[in-house]
Amino acid sequence: MYAFLDDGPHAGELVRIDPDASGRPPRRIELADPGGEPAAYDLIGPHHDPDRWIYRRAP
Repeated sequence: MYAFLDDGPHAGELVRIDPDASGRPPRRIELADPGGEPAAYDLIGPHHDPDRWIYRRAP
């Protein structure tokens, strides 16, 4: 399954993610921004493609 990143420095990118124990996408993922700082992205909802989920950078 994939995370589609809706905004932030990685906007428009797809990131491969592992489902949780129940087979659902994780509620939050963390990625390194271009400067190397960690950034959290929260699950927003399903994408129109069945194996993709939309994530938005957490405030």
